[in-house]
Amino acid sequence: MMKYNYVKDYKNNDKLREGFNELAKKIHQIDFTDWYNNGFWREKYIPYSFFDGEKAIANISVNLMDFKMDGIEKHYIQIGTVMTDEDYRNLGLSRSLMEEIIHEYKDKVDGIYLFGNDTVLDFYPKFGFKKIREYQYIKDIDSSDNIEKIQHIDMADKVNWQHFFNILENSVSNDRFNVDNFGLVAFWTTGWLNNCVYYLPEEKAYIIAEVNEEVLEIYQVIAECRIDLETVISSFGNKIKKVVLGFTPYDEVGYTVKELQKEDCTLFILGEDLEEIEKKKLIFPALSHA
Repeated sequence: MMKYNYVKDYKNNDKLREGFNELAKKIHQIDFTDWYNNGFWREKYIPYSFFDGEKAIANISVNLMDFKMDGIEKHYIQIGTVMTDEDYRNLGLSRSLMEEIIHEYKDKVDGIYLFGNDTVLDFYPKFGFKKIREYQYIKDIDSSDNIEKIQHIDMADKVNWQHFFNILENSVSNDRFNVDNFGLVAFWTTGWLNNCVYYLPEEKAYIIAEVNEEVLEIYQVIAECRIDLETVISSFGNKIKKVVLGFTPYDEVGYTVKELQKEDCTLFILGEDLEEIEKKKLIFPALSHA
């Protein structure tokens, strides 16, 4: 293992970043190029990697996650972008990286967590991680009298970015368990969810959501003040019959609370503080996933 170079936090090294990106495309089909070029890769995303020359062969990334849980500040790290080139597996590279990260952060943060793929659920308990549950909030509604007021925003057009990101950087919490991580929200809203951004002019609020036939799934409400969630829901018009939230609402009245069941998304935690997620029936915000 000593013949491989261990490097961390190298986002401004073009050669190493390119090597990291090639591995991410190969293993996860994720391309970080635009995210970096647009200025969204900031100090809260830190790759820990092994390189063979300029070729990245193994990586685990640290995401610095600042949350407010019922108004109380929490500082966690989220483990993500776990990957090893297939030609370098079974050499203990991932284990070495994980041990280094845990050693560096365990006494500096309130907890460490990750979302594990179903194929590697036996890997993380070796480091002391344990599985806990998240909870999702769902309700059926009668929207027959609702009037559609929402405006779809084309995030493929960079002209629309400035206002959105200005609101994002000055936004306040609109859920009980809220994250402050500009880079991750930018990753989702300019990437895989760039067709899921809406604007509600009367509230000056952006809503990240998907509508699938009669089901409205709201991932996040972004605004500079607290927004009434019922106003947001009604703004999607009279065809919605079910609402699914990707965050924990302040007002739970009328919602059914169900244990979250999602493929390749098992929550593992390290640290007692994170047990509050299960005890308080919270969910990590959808846009906080790395």
